[in-house]
Amino acid sequence: MKKKTLQHIVVAAAALSVTGCATVPGQQSGFQGAVRDAFNNPDPCSNNARNTGMLIGGIAGTLLGAKLGDKDKGAMLAGALFGGAVGGLIGADIDDRRCAMAKVAQEYQLQMQFAAIKSDGAVISDSELQRAGNAGDIKKKSIGNIVSLQDQSANGGHFQSNSAVLTERAERYFSAIADIYNLNKAAQAASTPAEKERLRLAGNNRKLLLVGHTDDTGSSALNATLSEQRARAVAEYLERRGIPRDQMYYQGAGEVYPVADNRAEAGRLQNRRVEIVELADDASLVKYLDARRPDYQFYRAAPAAAPAPALAAREREPKRAPGPKANPDAKPAAERPAAGARTASKDAQRAVQRAAASTAAAVKPTARLEVMPAARSARSGASAAETGTAAALDFGGVPLTRQVSAAPVGLGKLERERPLFSLISSAYADDDMAVLSDCSQDRPRSAGGVKALKDGATYRANEHVPGLYGKTWTERVNGHQIVINKVAVLASEATLAQVPEFKVYANYDPARNRNPAPTVSIRPEVNTYLGEKGILYRIFAEGAAGMKCVDIVYSRGANKSASGGNIVYARNSQLYFSPFKPVIAN
Repeated sequence: MKKKTLQHIVVAAAALSVTGCATVPGQQSGFQGAVRDAFNNPDPCSNNARNTGMLIGGIAGTLLGAKLGDKDKGAMLAGALFGGAVGGLIGADIDDRRCAMAKVAQEYQLQMQFAAIKSDGAVISDSELQRAGNAGDIKKKSIGNIVSLQDQSANGGHFQSNSAVLTERAERYFSAIADIYNLNKAAQAASTPAEKERLRLAGNNRKLLLVGHTDDTGSSALNATLSEQRARAVAEYLERRGIPRDQMYYQGAGEVYPVADNRAEAGRLQNRRVEIVELADDASLVKYLDARRPDYQFYRAAPAAAPAPALAAREREPKRAPGPKANPDAKPAAERPAAGARTASKDAQRAVQRAAASTAAAVKPTARLEVMPAARSARSGASAAETGTAAALDFGGVPLTRQVSAAPVGLGKLERERPLFSLISSAYADDDMAVLSDCSQDRPRSAGGVKALKDGATYRANEHVPGLYGKTWTERVNGHQIVINKVAVLASEATLAQVPEFKVYANYDPARNRNPAPTVSIRPEVNTYLGEKGILYRIFAEGAAGMKCVDIVYSRGANKSASGGNIVYARNSQLYFSPFKPVIAN
């Protein structure tokens, strides 16, 4: 009996929602078509969210009325009407804004895509949502929405060429968009005191994040800078149109979050976009940022180039204390002992610590810096001899060829989002990603942090990956001691927390020189990649002592030894690679 009653309640509530909805030509007719039109209509001006809210609210209200009215039909009907009205108000804001935005896109011929942010912070595109069997539940629990904007018309894009100045045309449509997102204005126009209060509270809690994106052509650092300036320009324009300053954040994401293939002009065009991310409150913003992942599959490999030999300019180096001679008994990297016995003695370990102590103290967990998946170059005041002009070193490796892979091991499948607004080609499987085959096919990628419009402060995130919060890591490779200070990675997206210090002590022998000066000392750019099993920490050495790049795979747990890695370096105009698995310096 109860089951039959509940079925009647669902049908009655659905009937309340479906009433007044017209069937779109070409869709299903009858009851099934009406249900689709009411709850999963692809038309952005449909009342999907409102009808879903009314259905859920109606069911809840009917059950409440049945309980309070002892199954009295009048009480049940009153409960259904009340619950439907409340649920409709909750969902109406989403539908109303999407419909209004679609009208702006049509008027100005903008390319506009919509996506919802689920309760766990993950993003689901409209096309995926329409196919989801639980679309109504996702919408009911969603914590935000994303609108992606592109202006591909002949009248110019959002901004004047190579600047962060909005075009006159863009000012007109961003004025219309600002009115859509202005909840205070909507509250003033509300017809009832309850509606006014609801919109006012929603406006006080709501957060808007403006994100600028570019393709991967040109300088990654300049792309990140320009995209940040443009995102801020849009945020400031929205503020002038009535959106409260303390609700808005901005980010220059540069090329780090592509949605399409950068190898084709059509894909690059899709990647040049502005996103408006609307979130219910601060907690929702945290969830969204923690769940966000780049689509690594769209990262284009760096152009192949013949390895340039390092500058053999020892005569131009500043005078330094006599260093130890090369060790003729040094074994190739493949023959080195296991991780626990990589340094010659405890004296060697202490010497490395002393060499690092002057430049790196223990670092406690810090706030999120302005650096995202790749760090901007930040060199110290080291001499030319310490930043790449030292003679090329031999790390005892083997030639890097197509038959011999230097792909990092221990990483597992990369964690990434499915593309929101484009199709995935099967060619983008992890095993075929050129940027992962070896670090020589990758290049540094830069992005700015999320910043508050009110004061420019970078949005805070304090949790670090266990073991990666400013520690020093070291290993000797073919007699050369390599030291990496200040290795710090945030758990969210494996974000780089600070730029490390990378040092090499050539032919290191603590018995002959306990306090040597480093042969190489640079502040390198770094890319980070988050995998199922580990984090790839990729250092770009820029030819220092012949080194092109260094891969280190860190476990996502608190291990004292890296789980894998390689050094890629040039020797006799050919690339070589040698295994590299550093350990934490004691």
